[in-house]
Amino acid sequence: MSTTTLTRSDFEPTIVGNDIVLVDFWAAWCGPCRQFAPVYEAAAEKHPEIVFGKVDTEAERELASAANITSIPTLMAFREGVLVFSQPGALPAAALEQVIDAVQGLDMAEVHRQVAAQQALQSAPLEATQEQFVEAHAQGRTVIDVREPMEYRAGHVPGALLVPMRQVAEKAGELPQGEPVYVICASGNRSKSSTDQLRRMGFEAYSVAGGTSAWANAGREIVTGPFPTTQG
Repeated sequence: MSTTTLTRSDFEPTIVGNDIVLVDFWAAWCGPCRQFAPVYEAAAEKHPEIVFGKVDTEAERELASAANITSIPTLMAFREGVLVFSQPGALPAAALEQVIDAVQGLDMAEVHRQVAAQQALQSAPLEATQEQFVEAHAQGRTVIDVREPMEYRAGHVPGALLVPMRQVAEKAGELPQGEPVYVICASGNRSKSSTDQLRRMGFEAYSVAGGTSAWANAGREIVTGPFPTTQG
């Protein structure tokens, strides 16, 4: 089967109406796109059970923008309507076959479960109230303080780990998966940004409303001095 040109009008129906759809975002002026084209065409002939779509980013600029395409060629793979792979760059034939094998081998029940969990998390309130945080803190939940070290040393919630806002992405791998993480700063502004970042990475994170200031103003314990951090 040859490749199929996709446009704004038939892109979504094609994705939703087929089991596996690969999409090559390309442009005629792009050298790597021209290099990848015969590799992609050959794979389409080899795998007639898969839809191999192509989107001309010059002709379909709105569609490319909606797909957040910033570099071409970009290859996307969809399975049962879910985006399961996205990578810029011209793949060699062997690498493209590896992508196809991986997509075909996915446990889609687990994929859909993860998607549902992420959607539920994104719809959950971004902030936890001070009352909710007090209860979570008493239960020993993980708390990260995203302020700077000097602020942290001046006074922090007992047990809070210092992870400055600029290091949240770097340190995320050291945070527990599958359980809530509470993010605190001085008043709740930096913690909101960091919480949003963590949620996009799949963490069940909550920003503490009012931050450390509200905790201290309520007469709760504040620790000063040396600070614990995540590992590394």
